[in-house]
Amino acid sequence: MGPSALLEHRLAIMTNWALFAGFGICFVLSGFSHDDPAIGLFGFALFVAGFVAHIIINRIFNVGFSDSQVALGLAAFVVGALSFIASCLFNPRFGQTDVFVGLSGFSAIMGCFVIYVLINYGVRGSYVMIDRLNARGRR
Repeated sequence: MGPSALLEHRLAIMTNWALFAGFGICFVLSGFSHDDPAIGLFGFALFVAGFVAHIIINRIFNVGFSDSQVALGLAAFVVGALSFIASCLFNPRFGQTDVFVGLSGFSAIMGCFVIYVLINYGVRGSYVMIDRLNARGRR
């Protein structure tokens, strides 16, 4: 990929996530603060849409996820999940609606990741990849 195509790809990814993640976090936080599951779930749906759009952009430019994109995505997911768990444990106003929205949203994001891995690598390829990582860890 040439330097201009690399810049176009980076611009498309940044624009994609600025749109979907920006609005997604606003809707998720609004859903939590107003105890409205529809708004919160719509925010998580925007995150899922951003992930799907990222996959489509990668297919258009014929590239995969870079190591830094994977690291950023995992870090953002872990920070979000830990923040959700901390809110469940330490916020007395965190109600059942908030728990429902958070569990549903994070489950949808994890489901997208599993489906992506199965589509890209297949069941056998995914198992071989995990087995290889497990064997490397035992050494």
